[in-house]
Amino acid sequence: MVYINLSEQLLLTKCSHGDAAAFKELYHRYKEFVFNVVYSRLTSTEDARDVTQDIFITLWTNREQLQHIKDFKIYLFVFSRNQVVSAYRKKNIRIKGENYLIEEIEQMAHSAEEYRFARELTGRIDHLVGQLPATMRSCYHMSKNEGKKNGEIADILHISEKTVRNNVSEALKRLKLNLRSSHPELLLFIIITFQSVLTSIGKK
Repeated sequence: MVYINLSEQLLLTKCSHGDAAAFKELYHRYKEFVFNVVYSRLTSTEDARDVTQDIFITLWTNREQLQHIKDFKIYLFVFSRNQVVSAYRKKNIRIKGENYLIEEIEQMAHSAEEYRFARELTGRIDHLVGQLPATMRSCYHMSKNEGKKNGEIADILHISEKTVRNNVSEALKRLKLNLRSSHPELLLFIIITFQSVLTSIGKK
């Protein structure tokens, strides 16, 4: 069976039934996304790799639950961020950003509201991204949704890496500004997400 052409939901169902090949395909689709989520919050590449590996091991260990997940990318984002917090507690790894956010993240880590926030934020972001200028929209999409490096995006769009960085940075700033005014209840979530992403842009 050619797993690369299967839908995400079918892959999740197959994983739940113990299909290792289906899980391998999910791993290849999302390993870079998970690593980027993790690394944007850590100071060590090695720690980020370890946490990323732990995330996929945990997913496989609890694979029976995967078939019930309706939005896997949002689930991965929330789950990955929570795993960073868990690793911080257990291994004393270093987290980027202001220390005062750590307690806030820990308090939100198992909140039932967090998943709703993530869904609402993602839907709003998709709408706002659709209104960005074409080049900016393409840079943002390839960087944040496809996990491509600045150099890859520059080659595809035939622009400089600096232009890519500027477009992604400007897109994030516009999104943050809009979300801050339209969704004040998501402000902490926005700070945690976009501040770490903006910090990591120049390192790609």
